[in-house]
Amino acid sequence: MAKKEMSSAEAYRQERKERLAKAAKQNQKKSHNIVLSKSARTAIAAVVIIAIVAGIAGFAVSNSGILERGKVAFKVGETEVTQAEYSYYYNSVFNNYFQYSYQYDYYYGEGMGAMYTGYDYAVSPDQQEYTGEIEGVENPMFTDFFDYSARESIKLVKAAKAYAEEKGITLDEDDYKEVDEAIASFTESAASGNYSLAAYLRSYFGKGMTTSLLRTICEEQVLNEKVQEAKLAEFADSYSEKEVEKEYKDNIETYGTVSLRNYVIKAEKVTVEATEEGEEATEEVTDATMTDAKKKAEDFVARLKAGEEFKTVASDFEKAAGSESYAELKTDDTLTLLEDTTYSDLSYSASDEDFLDWAMDEKTEKGESFITENEGEGYTVYAMAEPVHHAPDSKTYDVRHILLQFPEEEETEEAEDAAEGEEATEEETTEAAKEEKEEVEVELLNPADYDVTVDIDVDLDSTADKALYKKTQDILVEYLKGDKTEEAFAELAKEHSEDSNAEDGGIYEDVTEGYMVAEFEGWSLAEGRKAGDVGIVETTYGYHIMYAVSEPEVTTWSDTIRNDLASEKYNTFAEELIAGDNVEITDEQAENLAAVKEFTVSIAKNQIRNIKANASASAN
Repeated sequence: MAKKEMSSAEAYRQERKERLAKAAKQNQKKSHNIVLSKSARTAIAAVVIIAIVAGIAGFAVSNSGILERGKVAFKVGETEVTQAEYSYYYNSVFNNYFQYSYQYDYYYGEGMGAMYTGYDYAVSPDQQEYTGEIEGVENPMFTDFFDYSARESIKLVKAAKAYAEEKGITLDEDDYKEVDEAIASFTESAASGNYSLAAYLRSYFGKGMTTSLLRTICEEQVLNEKVQEAKLAEFADSYSEKEVEKEYKDNIETYGTVSLRNYVIKAEKVTVEATEEGEEATEEVTDATMTDAKKKAEDFVARLKAGEEFKTVASDFEKAAGSESYAELKTDDTLTLLEDTTYSDLSYSASDEDFLDWAMDEKTEKGESFITENEGEGYTVYAMAEPVHHAPDSKTYDVRHILLQFPEEEETEEAEDAAEGEEATEEETTEAAKEEKEEVEVELLNPADYDVTVDIDVDLDSTADKALYKKTQDILVEYLKGDKTEEAFAELAKEHSEDSNAEDGGIYEDVTEGYMVAEFEGWSLAEGRKAGDVGIVETTYGYHIMYAVSEPEVTTWSDTIRNDLASEKYNTFAEELIAGDNVEITDEQAENLAAVKEFTVSIAKNQIRNIKANASASAN
């Protein structure tokens, strides 16, 4: 099956591919978050995203699971944890890794899932080594990691529950609504595979799982999140401005940013004759051409020191190299600018430690320059545009949208002026299509007619497809004449959107500024944007009906440092919270744990078979 044109979100994900790949090794070294967050639970619950998961329903649903609900997997202090409860946490971790690994491979290419998550969905977890360390386990496999993660999660959730009871922290109406939504996600997934919820849960988490047990677990997880959020806020507020500034100074390579201008001078490749009979001549960079490139870089810097503008020198060098982009370089200052870049970003493209130290040194002044070698390919000239400084504010936003894509270019009916019996020319069909679009009459709706903000960024005189726009606006009007709730918008997205996240109600959460197409982002981050605002924007993908889930969230450099410090403090708090909760496992309980792992391995192998079968069917 041919893939459709990427949506704006898919383009955003594709844009991040290289950055993710480079960060993968660093990510693998970090400890994995063993407590399932709201987003992680959502990813686990929305298993309908991956069609092959439906294949798990063939497993072990023949009995009620009463035995599993009675069997004790281990004890946390005096609290008994049943096999069914342990199975939930174990399979949640497994499914989280499996789904993310699968999705990264699907979007970015084979091997990307294993590179980014560390887990290869195409290999059974009992056959796959875990590269991290687990205390008391030599040469751990991923089954050991899932076991460790499940038990640590359970310990923290149980300890947080006790802490919440002590401090009077309870669930409120919104918390229970979140639990209801999680249960509803499982219900939808079960229905999509024509299974009852009870059978689906047993297949997904083991025979002991029930709806009531699932609800209890979800409520405990949400309570744990409330404790975590409360402590993080408390810890973040505890740091003074002086302490935050000191953290910035002490870790400037982590928190500082610089703005640099750069220009690459490539070493010329020359013909090198073969040294042995039968070999062909090659085009290579030589010591002589590298020396020549370095001389050019030094000349570039000399002109900068003489007072010439970076863009002027870069334009002259580009012209001398025979490139037609020299004129654009001379007028567009942004083409040579790396604005507000971090040490981490610079280290991806430059391995010269002296340069990195120079770039992040507070003593480096504006206008100073530096030359780095590009691993035998030439040199890069850098000039400091703005010395190391606090990172600019970053913005994130949550938005829902309904995408109606522009149709692919297709031949229309013959143009009226085409000769009978002859095919219309490409020019004639294009004109015919244009005339057909122009026949549609549509007027922009009047925002004043509605009691919510309606912000439309579409020019009807130049819009690409008036017929499609009319359909788009009709859907928005349908929403405006209804309940005007987020849930109502989500249902319309499920029905009409042509984006890949339609089944999720068109939701995009925690979108970082700079990653969506300009029109989409411009609407989402418009001044005064508030929850409940709607509108339409036109992008190269089509028309987007927009719904602002919340106001954009602004994070300052000091917020970032406070949050990092608070996270470190919370980790210490969490470790102390569970320090006395020793896990006790008897021989009989160890058999119960092993049964869960065996069940999960069976699911994994079945999913792998389904993926291969689907891939084979698609190829044929």
